[in-house]
Amino acid sequence: MKFMLKGYFNPNQTRIFTVLILTGILSVASDLTFIKGATGATPNLSLETSNKFLNDKQNWIYHTNSNERSLRLASANTPSSNRSNNLPASVRNAVLQAASKRLQQPTSQLRIVEFQQQTWKDGCLELANADEFCTQALVPGWRVVVGIGEQTLVYHTNQTGSALRLNEKASSSPLTPVRIPVSELPPPLDQYVVFRQISSGGFAGRTYETVLLKDGQLIRVRIGDANDSERSVRRVSGQKVQQFVRSLERSKFSKFKNLSYPAPSGSADFITYTLTSQQGTVQYNDISQNNLPKNLQAAVKAWNDLIANAK
Repeated sequence: MKFMLKGYFNPNQTRIFTVLILTGILSVASDLTFIKGATGATPNLSLETSNKFLNDKQNWIYHTNSNERSLRLASANTPSSNRSNNLPASVRNAVLQAASKRLQQPTSQLRIVEFQQQTWKDGCLELANADEFCTQALVPGWRVVVGIGEQTLVYHTNQTGSALRLNEKASSSPLTPVRIPVSELPPPLDQYVVFRQISSGGFAGRTYETVLLKDGQLIRVRIGDANDSERSVRRVSGQKVQQFVRSLERSKFSKFKNLSYPAPSGSADFITYTLTSQQGTVQYNDISQNNLPKNLQAAVKAWNDLIANAK
């Protein structure tokens, strides 16, 4: 669309008329947020001014020449975040299937949070494993972010999704839990016990058991200590006990019943913590503590604070 203004108006009138034309064009775009100006030249309109109008749904670009007597609408583009159909179906399906398997969630519960085209520098999609040989060739593909709740997984793929790798460093995902075998579960709590922690491993390789009783006693013993020489007994108030119980309820501790959050493969000298309430048992380790689900982290913090304040 091009408008030529010749001989009918003086320069000031021309400028006013140009503004009116622009206003008419922009009236079709709702929720106009701001105007960003830029200068440039195009092959068809010499010495033109190019301006981009950015809305929440579309980008409107028009060109005018230096004396503002020629006007052309260059394009109206939808931002990439809204062009969901641009991600090939084969890539979308491959990523969702991989994320579903890792997170143990149905694909219907997952969503594509972000995606963008990339050109990877090697055949390993820039995610080579240790001692892995990668072909040195440019590989066109995609960077895709999958999300569910607090979890996000970042995948690198080739153009079709037939090759993909998880970028663990870029992912902000709580650890994927595994079910604790029934044979490895600790015994349930007695009715007068509120909470129990069993810690094992580390450099010393010792195992300690700490229990919180309803009367506020905190008893810690070392398993296998024949003389019971390392027993310690401390106490917290009844109010603190009730506050701790409420914190378990708020963090929905029972949701993690019989789940274990294992240490990364190859890790050594870590301490494993087994926590048991009247609702169930959960297991984690000191290496992966910061990657636990936030609710579980809140429960762990409440327990550690209780221990720290015991007298």
